[in-house]
Amino acid sequence: MSVEGTTHAPASALLSVGSRFGEYRIEGTLGHGGMGIVYLARELGLDRQVALKVIRPELAHERHFRARFRSESRTAASIEHPRVVTVFGAGELDGLLYVAMRYVPGDDLGRLIAIRGALPPQRAAELMAQVAGGLDAVHAAGLVHRDVKPANVIVADGEGDSGPAAFLTDFGLAKTAAATDGLTATGEVIGSVDYMAPEQIEGRRIDARTDVYGLGCVLFHAVGGRVPFPDRESSAKMWAHLNEPPPTAGPGEGARALDRVIRRAMEKDPAHRFPSAGDLGRAALAAVHGEPVTEPERAVGAGEAAPAETLPIQTEVAPAATEPLPRRRRRGRGRRGLVAAILIAAMLGAAAIVAVPRLDDDGGTGSKPSGITVPELQGQPLDVAERRLEDLGLDSTEVSDSLFGVLFPSEWDVCRTDPAAGEVIRPRSSVRLFIDRPDVC
Repeated sequence: MSVEGTTHAPASALLSVGSRFGEYRIEGTLGHGGMGIVYLARELGLDRQVALKVIRPELAHERHFRARFRSESRTAASIEHPRVVTVFGAGELDGLLYVAMRYVPGDDLGRLIAIRGALPPQRAAELMAQVAGGLDAVHAAGLVHRDVKPANVIVADGEGDSGPAAFLTDFGLAKTAAATDGLTATGEVIGSVDYMAPEQIEGRRIDARTDVYGLGCVLFHAVGGRVPFPDRESSAKMWAHLNEPPPTAGPGEGARALDRVIRRAMEKDPAHRFPSAGDLGRAALAAVHGEPVTEPERAVGAGEAAPAETLPIQTEVAPAATEPLPRRRRRGRGRRGLVAAILIAAMLGAAAIVAVPRLDDDGGTGSKPSGITVPELQGQPLDVAERRLEDLGLDSTEVSDSLFGVLFPSEWDVCRTDPAAGEVIRPRSSVRLFIDRPDVC
């Protein structure tokens, strides 16, 4: 693997067959996508075919994108898994960023479905389980794919013992692109709307479960032969991902068996989804075989792919009156006070009832539990407010009259909160953000 420096060659977004691109000779075009063009090329030094992805120039010119591209490429190249397309190297050639990957002969899953139609449920579950294993490896390395879709699943004939094998490709790059502000220079959302999770649409924090949602959409597409919300404009599809339950996958016992798996994978709240892609894959296989899942569920994501609930929570310092007191010491004092009172009463021969302070659940005498103070958020952009609450270890939900939901949080302001600013609430509590356009609040 290599992450190379800058070399020089004619800068062009479109490379012709037979032309040289650094140490690669272009042999054909494999496909076009939102991130760039993928070529079939030959690495001349090692005399091997590679899939060479050349990133769109307008993305490559973004300073933050270029910096993250190098970092993410190193991480991606370190991932070794039989169901992940190996990254051989990455670099820049006279202003054009590129990634060289293992070439896997075969069709992508989207083309396969378009040609052959819906897959048999068992075959679909097997392919999804293979992709899920690759996603687990990506998440364990700290990456979020962010663009899980059939076009990024290569199905190669004859590679597996029981038939076609699936390979995951293009991981990390969409996450890098979105880090430039979530949009390209022309305002295009990075990611495929048909497979996009609600938190991704709304610009919230993403983690491994964002890819679980995408994989659930891919599973639906594979067994149903269609995307989850077809025949709609992009804005209507986004609204459906935010508000509508997933439709049923289709007729047949096998497809119906997968409906429960798909519904859970496509839950609006990430906390209600499978904690890992591998859990989804195992559940899909168990469903089509009519068997229970025997392996315990677990989250495997690390770094940016780790669920927010497992990250260290930073909290504001609560008022002194709500700071917790040492529990054992308070309980000890309470017990000693009780014993002393009884002994004194016995010594005095008193026949009175000794009043003992009632201990609360924390062993105290009624002091309030520690918590987090709701910050002042009125007038702040929604995305800023959500990040502040997340940093404090609080959840948030927005309340608005928007017909299509909140597509771009930075364009909405917080009018008020419930609970109000200054109130002390428990960690992981949810704060309702009442939002509207900045000129309306």
